[in-house]
Parts: sequence; structure tokens; C-alpha cells
Amino acid sequence: MSQECLLKSGPFSAVSRGKRFLFEDVEICLPESTFSVLSGPSGCGKTTLLKMVAGLLHAPGAQRVLAGRQFSDDMLPAWRSRVVLLMQDAPVLSGDVETNLRFPFELANAGSREFDVHRARTVLQKAMLGHIDMDHDARELSGGERHRLAIVRALLWSPAVILADEPFSGLDSTNVSICLELLREFAHTPGKSLLCVMHETGYTSAADISFKLEQRGLLRF
Repeated sequence: MSQECLLKSGPFSAVSRGKRFLFEDVEICLPESTFSVLSGPSGCGKTTLLKMVAGLLHAPGAQRVLAGRQFSDDMLPAWRSRVVLLMQDAPVLSGDVETNLRFPFELANAGSREFDVHRARTVLQKAMLGHIDMDHDARELSGGERHRLAIVRALLWSPAVILADEPFSGLDSTNVSICLELLREFAHTPGKSLLCVMHETGYTSAADISFKLEQRGLLRF
């Protein structure tokens, strides 16, 4: 397994509302074909760090390199199409399940990507959502179903890197195992990598790399 960085980004620093440093000068390297887990105490800034890596929060002076290509600040839309954040609250759009799966493919940065409804049904089935019709109102899904739908959408989009912020919230152990395997399969694909904030300690052993976020930096195990 190559340990060269598929994604290399930073340095990132963040302060709390009380002006206390959450973390300072953090740099992150995600090797290709690896499943990485990020841990740290509540309130240490894990979500903030993921948003900074994804280019969703301002990070003065941070560099972003993917597969050897550097992305400047004016290339952030292109970066965001390749480095995708799965949000902790798994938001859904107004409309049905298909609308929620299809919408990224209708954005300007979709490029040559096209939505494949047959592949969508296959991945929904793998995520144990095959019983839900594509025209089902997404707002009627349970919290666990929303998290699985978000995972399916990310897998269909197939970015280079997925940053997942507690993607298993609200899932029972069976569905955690199923979704964990889907994400591990993605992470171990050539040209891909995944970083997951995960508190289910019984599953962290599935990680190839473990990171811990502390005020003094990012520790790798």
C-alpha cells in the first residue's frame, strides 16, 4: 500500500468562540487506497477540520494538493467536486429520493459525470435501502435512512476523497457494518481515499490509519 499522499492539505488552524486554539498548523496527508479514521475529544474541532480540508471554511495560507496537482483558492469549485464532505446531519433536499441522488450531477462542476439510475438502484440495495421507491419523499426518511442515502449519493458521485463526519449516526449495528464495508470498498479503490470521524470504537479497528486531533497537532497511529 503506497504511503504517498493522494491528498495533502494544510496548514489549518482554528479557534473556538472563546478565542481558544482548537488546533494549530495542522497538515493532513491521506494516502491512496486507504481508510482513515479521525478521533478526538468532543469540541476539539474535528468537524471544523473536515470543513477546512473540503474547502468549505476559509483557511488562510492553506495549500491543497490532490494526486500531485495543486488547487489554488480560485479552483475551489473543482477541488470540492473531487473532495466531498458527508455532513454529520445528513441533510436532504426537498423532493424525492431520486432528486436527492441526481442533484450533484446537474451542477456546473459535474463535468462529464452522468447520473445512472440503474447503478443508483444497485447501490441503494447494497445500503439496505432497496425497499424505498425512488419517488419516495426524502423528507420522510428516518435519520438512519438519511445517513445511508448520503453515503449512496457520495458513492455514486465517486470523488477522489470522501470526508465523512460521523456517517453512522442513528444506524444499528447491522447497518453500521453494511455501510462501513461500502465505505471501506470505496477507500481501497485505486485513486481513492476516505477519512471518517467515527466514535464507534468497536469498528475503528477496520481503519488502515488512525488520526487523533489534539491542540498540538494531528497524531497518526
